Amino acid sequence: FLKLVNDLTDKPLEGDDWVNELKQELDHVITSEKEAYETAGAALNAGTAGGTAGDTDGDGDGDGEIDLDMRIRIVDGDDIIADTTEDGGFLKTCNKFEQYIVDRYRK
Repeated sequence: FLKLVNDLTDKPLEGDDWVNELKQELDHVITSEKEAYETAGAALNAGTAGGTAGDTDGDGDGDGEIDLDMRIRIVDGDDIIADTTEDGGFLKTCNKFEQYIVDRYRK
């Protein structure tokens, strides 16, 4: 990992890098996280959740998308089982992983 960081940044990863990244006033972190949580909750209750939660195609079947504002990769060793970027979203990634489990463990 450290070699990878060094190769990507042309400098070694040092403790000060970690500390500087983590330095934040506790009150600021709590306030900011609470605000994000409440905003997401309000959007979910309104059926918008960042514009991409629930039945976004409007046909009433609930097959819309959920935006977690992050990339999720499900891996097994070196094998990438599912990836939200590659698969086109969280729910498609969930479906792909579910199918992987069914195929792998079906008796």
